[in-house]
Amino acid sequence: MNRLRRPFPRAELSLAIAAALVLPMGRAHARDLDGTAHTVSATDIAEDWRLLNGAILTLEPGASALGIVVDKSKLIMLPSANGETTTISSASNALQFTDASTATITDARIVSTGRRGIEIIGGRATALPANITVNRGYVAGASEGFGVGNQGLLALHGTTVEGTGASGVGGAIFRGSVTMDQGSTVTGQTYGIRIRTDSRGGNQGLPSTRSLVVDASRIEGRTASGIIFDALRNQSTDGTVSILNGSEVVGGNGIAIEADGRVAATTGDVTVDASTIIGDVRAGTNASLTFRLLNGSTMNGATTGAIAASVGSGAIWNVSGDSDLDSLDISGGRIAFASPSAAFRNLTVRGDLTGAGGSFGFNTEMNAGGALSAQATDRVLIEGNVTTTGTTEIVVNPTGAGALTDINGNGAVEANEGISLIQVAGSSRADAFALRGGYVAAGPWQYTLHAFGPGQADQAQNALATGTLNWDYRLGSLYVCQTDCGPVDPVKPVDPVDPVDPVDPVLPPDNGRVAVVPQLPSYLSAPAALLTYGDMMNDGLHQRLGEIRSGTSHDSLGGEVFARYLGGQLRYSSNLSFQQYGYDFDQQINALQLGGSLIALDGDNSTLRAGWAADHGTTRVTPKAADGNSSAKYRANGMSGWITWQHGSGLWVDGVVASTRYRGDVGTDLRGADVGRVRANGWSMSVEVGRPFALGHEWTIEPRFQLKHQSLNFRDFTDSDGLDVRLGTAKQTSTTLGGRIARTANPTFMPYATLDLIHTSNGDPSADVSNADWDVAERFGSGRVGNAYRAAAGATSQLSEHVQIYGEGTYRHFVGSYGMQGWAGNVGIRVAF
Repeated sequence: MNRLRRPFPRAELSLAIAAALVLPMGRAHARDLDGTAHTVSATDIAEDWRLLNGAILTLEPGASALGIVVDKSKLIMLPSANGETTTISSASNALQFTDASTATITDARIVSTGRRGIEIIGGRATALPANITVNRGYVAGASEGFGVGNQGLLALHGTTVEGTGASGVGGAIFRGSVTMDQGSTVTGQTYGIRIRTDSRGGNQGLPSTRSLVVDASRIEGRTASGIIFDALRNQSTDGTVSILNGSEVVGGNGIAIEADGRVAATTGDVTVDASTIIGDVRAGTNASLTFRLLNGSTMNGATTGAIAASVGSGAIWNVSGDSDLDSLDISGGRIAFASPSAAFRNLTVRGDLTGAGGSFGFNTEMNAGGALSAQATDRVLIEGNVTTTGTTEIVVNPTGAGALTDINGNGAVEANEGISLIQVAGSSRADAFALRGGYVAAGPWQYTLHAFGPGQADQAQNALATGTLNWDYRLGSLYVCQTDCGPVDPVKPVDPVDPVDPVDPVLPPDNGRVAVVPQLPSYLSAPAALLTYGDMMNDGLHQRLGEIRSGTSHDSLGGEVFARYLGGQLRYSSNLSFQQYGYDFDQQINALQLGGSLIALDGDNSTLRAGWAADHGTTRVTPKAADGNSSAKYRANGMSGWITWQHGSGLWVDGVVASTRYRGDVGTDLRGADVGRVRANGWSMSVEVGRPFALGHEWTIEPRFQLKHQSLNFRDFTDSDGLDVRLGTAKQTSTTLGGRIARTANPTFMPYATLDLIHTSNGDPSADVSNADWDVAERFGSGRVGNAYRAAAGATSQLSEHVQIYGEGTYRHFVGSYGMQGWAGNVGIRVAF
C-alpha cells in the first residue's frame, strides 16, 4: 500500500508509542541515545537507533545503521575523504525526524525497502519543525523517497532521490519546504513529487504551507506526472513551486505538472525561470494553477483547465496539442504551435489576453482560405478581451502551394476571405497583432494580416466556443495598384418617391495585381542597373584620358598615369507594365579609376599606347515598388586593358577589354538589411573610333563611333524568405554615334560640348524565382535599357607639359517610353613622364 494514504502518528501520542510503531520488532540490535552523544565507526555493527532529548549521533564515513528515529536531537553523517559511503538500510522508514531535530547527512546511502527513505513528522503538539540537509547522497523508499510534514525543512544538495516501489513516489510534501539544487534528481515510479495537505502528525499551531524549490535539478515521474498537487480526504491543498536555473520537470504520462481537486479544492502556484518543462500542464476538477514561464524557459506541452498562465521575456511555450486557459499574459515571450503531425491546433483563452510584446507562432497551409472548413491553420481563440500594450507579433510557418485568397476578385481582402488566425469575442484593437516582417512569403507572393473589428467581422467565420466574433485577424494575399485600389464604400440611396435600385460599390481599378515580396523588385532591377554601371565605366577615350592630341606625332611619347572619379544620379523607366511586374528605379553611382600606360610607341606618323586600369565603385539601386520598399547596394571591382592608336591626321582608334566583379546586398524596410545577396561577374569590350576636323578659328568638330558589348553572369542564390533566384546571364550590345565640338586656342582651357545617340539591344532579360518547398516557380521580366541621347559639356586644361586635368557633366534621357535618364559627371588628371 502506498504510504501516502496511511496516517502519520497522531500528535497527542507519546513519543515512545510513536517510535514503537515505526521500529520493526525482533531486531537483534536496538539502542536508545537519551541526551548524550555517540559516534558510530565503520567497524561497528549496524543497529537501530532512537535519539531522544538533545542526543547527538555521529556516523563516520563507512559506518552503517538499520534505521534511525531522531526526536529533538541531532544526527551527523560525516563527509568521506576516500570514497566511503555511510549506509542506512531499513524495511521501515530509514530515517525519521520528529520535533525540532536537525541533521547534516553527507556521502550517505539511505534506503527503505518498505516505506520512506526520509520522513519528517511532529511528535508533540508543541513541537517545532525539523531541519534536514543531505549532501551528495542517495535516498530511496519503496513508497516515497522522502515525506515532509510538520513544516519540516529538507535541503537536497547534489542528491539522488527515488521512489522505487511499483507505486512509488519520488517525494511528498505535506506541510513543509523542500529545496533541491546542485544537480539533484527526484524520480518516482509514478509521480515525481506529490504536494498535498496532511495536517496529521504535526503541530497544529504551525503554519500549513507547502513549498518546493528546484534549482539546477531534475524531477521525473516515470509513469505519471512530474509534479502533482492533490488533496487528502476533505483537506484542501495549496502549494508553491519554483523551478529555476536550468532545472527540468518531466512527466512520463505526458503531464509535467497537474492539479487534481476531485477530493478537495486544490490550488498551485508554479514559477519556471530559465528551465524546461516537458509535458502538459493540467488543472482538473475543482483545481486551479497559476503558471509562469519566465526568462528563457521552455515548455513543450499543452494546457487544460483553470490556469492563469504568463509567458515572460525570452520564454518559449511550444504548444503540442489543443490547449485552454483561464487567462494568458504574454510579455516578451513566444507561444508557438509545434509542427503539426496530423491536425492543426487551437489555443483557447477563456478570459483576457494581457501583457506587452511577445509573439504567437502558427502553422498555416497557405491555400485560398474562405470558409472555415476550407482553412487549415493553428488558431488562437480569445473569449475575453485583448488588453495588451504594444503589438504582439505573429510568426507564420507556411506550408502548401500558395493561392490567391481574393475569391470575389475585387482586389481586397474581405471578412469572409483569407485565413483566420486570431479571433476575439471581447474588445481589442486593429494594431494589437502584426506579422513579424510585415508579410508571409508564399514563394514570391505576399500574404499580409488584415484586422476586422466590430461590425466588420463575418459571424459565419466564428470559431469561438462561446461569444460573438468581435475581432478577426486574417491572413490574405496582398493586392496592390499603381494608385489606391481600395474598394469604394457603396453610396446609401436616398428615399425616393419611386423605389430605385441601390448604388453598387465601385470596384478597384483594373491596373491592380497580386503583390510580390518586397525584395523581388531589387532582384529584377539588378541586370539593367549593373549594365548601366559597366557602361559608365567604359564610357570613352576622352573621358578616360582627356585630350591626347597635345603636341604632334613627331613628339616623343613617354609613359603616363591617370586617375578619375565618376558619379551619377540616374532614374530608370521600365518597358514592362505594372501588371507585368515592371519596376522603375533610382540609381546612384560613385567610382574611382586608376591606370597608366605600359607600352608607348612612336611611328613615322602615328603613335601607339597600351595600358591598364583598375577601378572600384559602388552603386545603390532603389526600386519604386507598390509591393514594398527595398534597396540594393553593390560593390564593384574591375580591371581593364586598353590600347589606343593615333594617326598624324588625328584619326584615332581605342579598344578596351574589362572584367568586373559585383557583390550586392539587398535589404527591405520590413526584413532589414540582409535579405538577399546578389553576386555577378561581368566582362565588356569596346571599340571606339574618331577624328577631329578643323572648322577654323581654333574650333574643331570630332565625329565618333563606339561599339560596346557587355555580359553579366549572375550566381544563383537563396534569400531569407527561401526564394531560389536565378538571374542567369544578361547581355547588352550598344552603339554610339555622336560628335563633339571643341575650342583649342588656349591649352590651359579647352572647352567642348558633346552630343551622342545611343542604341542599346539586350534582348528580353528575365529572372526565374522558385521555392521547392512551395512547388512554385515563376519567371519575371527584368526590363530593357533602351535607346537614349546624351549631351555633355566639359573642358580640358593642360596645366604644364606633363600634367593635364579634365572633366565633364553629362545629361542623358531615353528615347521612346523607357530607359535611363539623369545626370553624371567625370573628372580626372593625367600625368605624363
